[in-house]
Amino acid sequence: MELLKVDNLNPYLDDLIELLCDAVDSGAPIGFLPPMSEPEAKAYWLSVNDDLQENARQVLLVREDDKVVGSVQIAMSPKANALHRCDVEKLMVHTQARENGLGGTLMQGVERVAAAMQRQLLILEVRSDDIAHDMYVNMGYIPFGEVPWLYTQREWHAAQLDVFL
Repeated sequence: MELLKVDNLNPYLDDLIELLCDAVDSGAPIGFLPPMSEPEAKAYWLSVNDDLQENARQVLLVREDDKVVGSVQIAMSPKANALHRCDVEKLMVHTQARENGLGGTLMQGVERVAAAMQRQLLILEVRSDDIAHDMYVNMGYIPFGEVPWLYTQREWHAAQLDVFL
């Protein structure tokens, strides 16, 4: 297993497209609806790469056997009153690589990168029924709010969204 902080997504684009399609199609609540098309996934990753080039975000990848099996993003606000914090976005682990602690490995990487950038506050959102919820609680993240109604899977239903510090 290899944890990488990358400066350019192009060498990993095919793996990232597969990872995003796998995550969305398996029900991950990361802002897309299934089925995820490869062109849509490619367009998304190219936009993330643009943000990466502008230093608006950082991207961490986990690779196993020369294949990307997990990723997470750290989005940073340039606003003067937000230079101490960042948002953790789109933590994904491929369905074939789950239950091996890779989500925790990615989050430990996020914590190290954020500390190196002097970002002391990490903010993230997760559904209370998401598989990552307990991981965040076990890592010591503190819920500070919840959204009782969330639009997911093309229909309205009650789903609690926890926001963590």
